[in-house]
Amino acid sequence: MKDNSRERFPENVAISGRKRETARQEFAVRARVLDLLREKGPLTVPEVALALGIPAADALWWLMGFVRYNKVKPGEKADDEGYYRYALIEVK
Repeated sequence: MKDNSRERFPENVAISGRKRETARQEFAVRARVLDLLREKGPLTVPEVALALGIPAADALWWLMGFVRYNKVKPGEKADDEGYYRYALIEVK
């Protein structure tokens, strides 16, 4: 199984402001998010944010990047509060 966890999201090069600060933390946060999902299983954006002590907007940023690059997939149905659970995609 190939571990691509050290590859950068390509769009991180062309951003500025607060998003740039979030992107700057990429390597440190990426491992934390993926390890959390590996340990706890599928989680919602607020659950990831709470577990990692980061703003929900940042947790959403990371999860959407992982969805885009096929590392994480959303659940098929939202919970009662409207949140989807995100789970790791198993590489075979």
